[in-house]
Amino acid sequence: MTAVQFGELPFLKEDRGVWSCAYSPDGKALTLGLRNGEIKVYSTSNWDLIQTLKGHTNEVGRLAYSSKSDQIVTASWDGTARLWDTESGTCLHILSGHSGVVRGVAFSPLGDTVASAGVDYMVRVWDVGTGDCRFILIGHTATVPGVAYSPRGDQIASGSYDRTVRLWNLETGMCVRTLSGHGGQIWAISYSPKGKRLASSGGDTTVRIWDVETGDCCRVLTGHSGGVAAVAHSTQGDVIASASYDNTVRIWDAETGACRQILTGHSSGIECVVLSPRGDHIACGSNDNTVRVWDVGSEGTRQFATRHHSNVYSVKCSPHGDQVASCSRDKTIRLMDTETGVSRCVLTGHTYDVRCIAYSPRGDLIASGSHDRTVKLWDIETGACRQTFTGHTGFVSVVAYSPRGDQIASGDYSGTLKLWDITTGTCQYTLTGHFGWMTGILYSFTGTQIASSSSRDKTVRVWNAESGVCLHTLSGHTSSVWSIAYSPQGDLLASVSEDKTMRLWDMQTGECRQISIGHTGIVRIVVYSPQGSQVATGSDDGAARIWDMGTRECLHTLTGHTRGLTSCVYSSKGDYIVSGSEDRTARLWDVTSGQCRAVVKSINSTITSIEWSTTSDVDCFVIGYRDGNVSMWQVVENGDECHVPQRWRTVNGELVLTGTLIQDVHGLSRLNKQLLKQRGAKGEPFDRLRETSKKAMQMASVVSTLKQPSMEVVLESASTDNLTADLSEQLEHPEASAQSEQPMRQDLPEHPEQ
Repeated sequence: MTAVQFGELPFLKEDRGVWSCAYSPDGKALTLGLRNGEIKVYSTSNWDLIQTLKGHTNEVGRLAYSSKSDQIVTASWDGTARLWDTESGTCLHILSGHSGVVRGVAFSPLGDTVASAGVDYMVRVWDVGTGDCRFILIGHTATVPGVAYSPRGDQIASGSYDRTVRLWNLETGMCVRTLSGHGGQIWAISYSPKGKRLASSGGDTTVRIWDVETGDCCRVLTGHSGGVAAVAHSTQGDVIASASYDNTVRIWDAETGACRQILTGHSSGIECVVLSPRGDHIACGSNDNTVRVWDVGSEGTRQFATRHHSNVYSVKCSPHGDQVASCSRDKTIRLMDTETGVSRCVLTGHTYDVRCIAYSPRGDLIASGSHDRTVKLWDIETGACRQTFTGHTGFVSVVAYSPRGDQIASGDYSGTLKLWDITTGTCQYTLTGHFGWMTGILYSFTGTQIASSSSRDKTVRVWNAESGVCLHTLSGHTSSVWSIAYSPQGDLLASVSEDKTMRLWDMQTGECRQISIGHTGIVRIVVYSPQGSQVATGSDDGAARIWDMGTRECLHTLTGHTRGLTSCVYSSKGDYIVSGSEDRTARLWDVTSGQCRAVVKSINSTITSIEWSTTSDVDCFVIGYRDGNVSMWQVVENGDECHVPQRWRTVNGELVLTGTLIQDVHGLSRLNKQLLKQRGAKGEPFDRLRETSKKAMQMASVVSTLKQPSMEVVLESASTDNLTADLSEQLEHPEASAQSEQPMRQDLPEHPEQ
């Protein structure tokens, strides 16, 4: 990997795969269990290796700390568990008794017992003082890799390949509840800090959240594309982290189940994940022989949404105006807060480009269409996929939500339109007649009709949404139809075409009322004003035109763009139009005068989509870019002047550093220097201690060579002894010497921002 994600710390490189990791409860150490049987303990203050514990003869698959941080228990494939003293590094007890590999271990909250689990289907509870086995919990019918104590210490949970989690009463040794629901082996479990919830994960790629009291499954966290090898709660209980063989770590909101962040970087499956006691760091170990650590408390990783990794195809604002959604070629949908730009959720599950999205009328659900030939329905509060609609034979290119909220319409590249019942998840109708990919689907404002357009058949079709019957086939365009728009009253439909015209159609009779000519290039965009008195069109000729629906005449031709338009929208009041272009600018136009009031310039990327925010107090619009970014802009009027300041913008999730020169750069900490060098940066940054030592040696050399008697008095106070003392002072307080130095170039921050 040649890029660094913001908030990421230098990785630890080992000789063998890292199969387990754990922070000490005091947060001072991170301990790793390796595939070669070694246990390594690192200081979290500087990531120096403190000690290596040796004794196991095979992989150390799991480990756990005592609550006082004075002991560690480890589980190994050599068939034993071992108890270690953390200060001396000595092995206190070898816990033998399992008849095969020991897969899991856990320390009791009081530190008086430890539990171990293995391939013999059993959980054993051991006395820490004597190393004797107190009792055995029997009931699973397959390997038990996961074991955990409840926070109160009165219960043990065990997860097994038999696809169940069992809860055991430690006073009686009896199984009090069996939790079933996973579709594959269970590999890991974790109690919430209060002990009311339990998380389990495994081979079915999901994390399940259980109510410990009732045994009910409260939530299923989906998104990983590989088995989930480890799961962990933060000490505050607000976050759940999961590690998967898809090489990613996901951070979930424990309350809503929404995926807040996806951490990437490992080149092989991740075996373990753990959160620091303060919850500000996440560490994970992988079969790629590295441990990666993220500072998830830093501003760059915790707050602002990171940009998409590829083209943004569409941006939409929620009906209430409090949220922005974007979909991308990177297979994800990202939800952001309209006011702050803070990331709310990342929706993952599609396996190819997500080309289109649509909010439900209430704004609680969002539908997405993808090149994976599916339509998915998402809960925006939890980020969970409610439904996956399958049946399309071509890439899904357009999707629309019924105003009634009970139906979704989707169209694909084969020209097929499908109507889906949201309640049952079934396809109500498959509507055929178009050929070529679908370029538009719209519901009438009453929801009784659907209009659709296609790229090749040069027609617009109008359908009955309840019966699926084709009401009208609107013919007249001499080339592909690119966009359609219903009037707010629903009596007219506008369509624009590659034939450079706009046509107005009567929805009662299906007749063409008007043909508007004026553009000199392909017309790709058409939108009605909120009042229905105007229509705006956008063309490859670089112009937008405003048409009066009363006179059917062109009111204004909006020129200024130097390339074709990609987007055009009215403001919620109808007094502005915002146009986006391939010339990398967006222009704000006054509808009354036709004058350009402001220009928003993008230095790096083409604008692909624009949406006006429906926030009542502030006029804003959101822009999606081809480079994966999304930004929000506010319209501020001050008398005759109009300003459009940027409110927020997504941040780059990573910084590519291969070949970046850091020679003589000031201000780099030791950790940041190590991180930059790991990611391919070249050169040596400025080293204050090295330079101070060099200057001291030079001055000492001058003292030894100066022989003039007149100088002896002057240099008496600058003897080598005094110079050594001065150097020691600077080594202990380097900031004192730094105040007089002028940096050779701008300092790099501790945590690089965008």
